[in-house]
Amino acid sequence: MNIINISLKFLVIITLYFVIACKDDKVAISDGSNNTGELDSVIQNIDVEGYKGLEDVISNNIIIESDTKPIMLIFGNNDCKYCEDLKQEIKNNKKLNETIKNNFKTYYINTSYSKNHEIKYINKTMNTDELSRYYNLSKTPLILWLEPNGNQIISLVGYNNNFLTAMIDFVKNEEYKVEQDSKKRMKLFLEKYSQANKDK
Repeated sequence: MNIINISLKFLVIITLYFVIACKDDKVAISDGSNNTGELDSVIQNIDVEGYKGLEDVISNNIIIESDTKPIMLIFGNNDCKYCEDLKQEIKNNKKLNETIKNNFKTYYINTSYSKNHEIKYINKTMNTDELSRYYNLSKTPLILWLEPNGNQIISLVGYNNNFLTAMIDFVKNEEYKVEQDSKKRMKLFLEKYSQANKDK
């Protein structure tokens, strides 16, 4: 009986030795943590290709925060023609590009993918779907301007270059600060925008 047990143990040890010790050049052996880390990196950067060429203007949205500049959140997706038009306008219009880069902390949220976003101003981590629901996303592009503490300044649904430029100036020049409520800020913007167009 002891000889059988010893033989079985020896057979198990020899089998384990060959399973663990054999190495094929075509097979990578891993404890799983490296592969998981690589996969996490791919998932967390899956949407970066969507704003290629705008990395100097748009920050990776793994962490969304700003110490002093207003935050500009742009929600878009892969099938949105107007989202592409917006990105092309930012890319090709040097003045707009510089204005956004110098005055805002900008993030592009691609709703075609799901990843986690650490939202510093609310001290919460949300996936892309949760973040979209948090801001009541219904159509893209949706552009939100937020104070560094997360208070909404104004928003733009869709893409209209005239509105976009006027809203950027409105936020950049801090004209919104006379109102605390985002609905009143939007009303104030529309009044100023209408007046500016009448004066032209």
